[in-house]
Amino acid sequence: MLPFEGIRVLDFGWIFAVPHATAWLGSLGADVIRVESMRAPDLVRFLTGTDGVIGPNLSGVFHSINFSRRSLALDLSRPEAQEIARRLARQSDIVAENFTVGNMRKYGLDYESLRKLKPDIIMLSGTPLGQDGPFARTVGFGPTTQAFAGLCHLTGYPGEFPCGIGGTWPDFAVGTAMVFFLLAALHHRDRTGEGQYLDLSMAEMVTTMVPEAMMDFFLNGRDSGPIGNRDPAMVPHGVFPTAGEDQWAAIAIASDTEFAALCDVLGISALASDPAYARLADRLRNVAMLESEVAARTRNFGRDELVRRLRERGIAAGPVYNTHELMADGAFRASAMMITREHGDSGARAVPGLPVKFSGIEPDYRGAPRIGQHSDEVLATLLGMTAGEIARLREEKVIF
Repeated sequence: MLPFEGIRVLDFGWIFAVPHATAWLGSLGADVIRVESMRAPDLVRFLTGTDGVIGPNLSGVFHSINFSRRSLALDLSRPEAQEIARRLARQSDIVAENFTVGNMRKYGLDYESLRKLKPDIIMLSGTPLGQDGPFARTVGFGPTTQAFAGLCHLTGYPGEFPCGIGGTWPDFAVGTAMVFFLLAALHHRDRTGEGQYLDLSMAEMVTTMVPEAMMDFFLNGRDSGPIGNRDPAMVPHGVFPTAGEDQWAAIAIASDTEFAALCDVLGISALASDPAYARLADRLRNVAMLESEVAARTRNFGRDELVRRLRERGIAAGPVYNTHELMADGAFRASAMMITREHGDSGARAVPGLPVKFSGIEPDYRGAPRIGQHSDEVLATLLGMTAGEIARLREEKVIF
C-alpha cells in the first residue's frame, strides 16, 4: 500500500501551488479529485501547448503539475453543482483551494459550512495574503507575492531596481510546504478525531525563506539589501564566464584552503598569498577586484572541464545549464525524476515526478486528466448517480 491510500482530497486548487501539493499526495496514494470548470478553466491549461498547439488538454505545464488525479468538471455557479461538491466533501478527508477570499463562501463551500457536514474535515486555503486583514481580498500572483514578502528587496544587484526570482517560484515552494501542513493536520486528526482549517498566506511563507534578512533586522537593526550573487561569508561566490558563447560556471569558495585550490586550478597560485586576498576578510574587502581576476582566468577553460577540475579539488562548482543541457545531463537522467505518461490528447510525454527516491515505495504516477475526464466515474461510484441522472446534469450543463 502507498502511504496515503484511503485518503481522499477534494481539490479546488488552480494555477500552481495547490495542484502541486495535491500531485504529491496523489502520487503517494491519495484519491485526488480535481474540481474544474469549463466556464472558467484553469489558466494553466492554456499557458503552453504541445507541439505548438494550444488547447485545454494539451498544456505541457498543466501536464507537469496535475498528475495522479481525477478531473470532475462542475459549473459551481449552479446550486445543483454546489450540492454535488458538498456531497463529495462529506466523503473526503481534505478540501484544498486557492481562490480569492470569499469565493468558497459564495458557493457554500467554506470551512464553516463544510464542517457542519463533516466535523473532522481538514480544509486548506492558500491565498497571497491570508484570509484576514486589510489586504486579504487582494488578487496576487508570484511576482506580487515575492514583492510583498520582501524578497524583491533582497534580490538583484546593488544600486539597481528590485528584482524577483521568477514568477512561479513561490508557488512550488509553497505547494511543497502545503503537503507538510496537511500531513500535520492529518496526524492531529488521527490522534484526536478533530479536523481543522489551515489558513496559509503565501507571502508569509516566502518571508520565512529569507531568515537571514529578518534576523539581521530584528537583532541588529540593519536593513539588508541586494548583493547580487555575492555572499557575506564566502568569496568568490557567484557565476563566472567560461570559454564559448554564454557559458558560465557557478563557484562557491568557503575557506582559505579552497581559495588556494581555486587559484592553483586557474594557474594563478601566487594570488592565494597576495595580502589583498589571503584571508576571508581581505577577499570580502576587495571582492570586486577579485571577481575580475577570477573571471579573466575562467574564460580560458571550457565550462565542463573547469567544473570537473574544481570538483576534483573539493570545490563546490557546477555548470549553469539551460533546459536542454539539464535534460541531457547524465546525472539528472539517472535520478529517475523524469517520468513518461499518457497525458490528455497529447500522447506519451515526459514530465518531472517527485524529486526523491523511496527504497520501499513506488509512486503511483498517472498522466494529467483531460478536463472533466472522470465526471461520470466520480458521480456514479461516489454519489451513486445513475447514467440517466448524469446525462441530465450534462445536458443542463451542471457538469461537463
